[in-house]
Amino acid sequence: MSQLKVNTIRHTGASSDAVTLASDGTCTANITNPRSFRNLIINGACLVNQHSNASAVTSGYPIDRVHIEGFTGGGTGTGQQVSDGPSGFIKSLKVTVTGTDTSLAASDYYTLRHIIEGQNVAFLGFGASGGTSVTLSFWVKSSVTGTFCASLGNGSNNRTMPKEYSISSANTWEKKSLTFPADTTGTWGTDEGRGFSVRWCMGVGSARTGTADTYNASEAHGTSNQTNLFATNGATFQITGLQLEAGSIATDFEHKKYADELQHCKRYYQSLGSGSNVVIRNAIKNNGDRIMGPLLPVSMRATPTCTSAANLVEFSSGTNRSVSSFESIHNEGGGYIQLGAAITNGVYWLVQYSAEL
Repeated sequence: MSQLKVNTIRHTGASSDAVTLASDGTCTANITNPRSFRNLIINGACLVNQHSNASAVTSGYPIDRVHIEGFTGGGTGTGQQVSDGPSGFIKSLKVTVTGTDTSLAASDYYTLRHIIEGQNVAFLGFGASGGTSVTLSFWVKSSVTGTFCASLGNGSNNRTMPKEYSISSANTWEKKSLTFPADTTGTWGTDEGRGFSVRWCMGVGSARTGTADTYNASEAHGTSNQTNLFATNGATFQITGLQLEAGSIATDFEHKKYADELQHCKRYYQSLGSGSNVVIRNAIKNNGDRIMGPLLPVSMRATPTCTSAANLVEFSSGTNRSVSSFESIHNEGGGYIQLGAAITNGVYWLVQYSAEL
């Protein structure tokens, strides 16, 4: 029986080891396509869009889980889910500049943000020694070339590391990969609140810039080298294939089933229906003017806020009933909706529940 005894295995053209062997007979390896559920970003392929139904928006969520943190300054823009992407992707999030800001004030910023729940990143051990680094990878396409930034920060926005990357070819999909070491200090959420904030910067004033590759004790969206996309009217910026994973290697994007991704998104936002007069479910009348639950198909991160996009319509009579308030809706699905007048059993309704971070 023959044996090959080595300490490491490395490709002749590689700069790092593929496999490292330990004296106890175990090994560590940088493997592409590792375990499932490695992507800490929800809706990274930009497929799910309960919020805006592919309409262009100037604030809020152009797709589920990615938020326009702000088009804050003299410029204006829209965010929208579009049917465009690199090979393997059919959707992306596109920002279009509709009004310019050619001279950024200190407080100006133009940023997309994805917030990760603390329970989902607690295992990484940020905020103490011995934590695990993470790698952010994504595809980007912009009509403006230059230096752009992405950053990783905590939920309190007082520990953030911006990193620079280059967009070298206009209107061309390019894949980027950035590794963030674990922060050894600061407070990083580990509960159902905010854990990580991941940002993609498109322009930023001095109040929200920081030193590259360093955890700044401030809210740093980018560095002073960040290109100002919003200086150019009609400029565009697109991202898709968003992935954050443990370790220093950017593995192939983890494509998930649409149904699974939708369920994950519903932990943070649920839209029950689309358009008016959509039958969501039958309900039970209680106390004259209340619709009793269960109301939520998926348990939510926290007690959600509720809004109605349409009047309720009685099943039996077709009578419109205005919504006077929403009360006692909790994250496990129970509660009731308070109406402005008494109802009979069964209604049509269209309601949004939000427990966004």
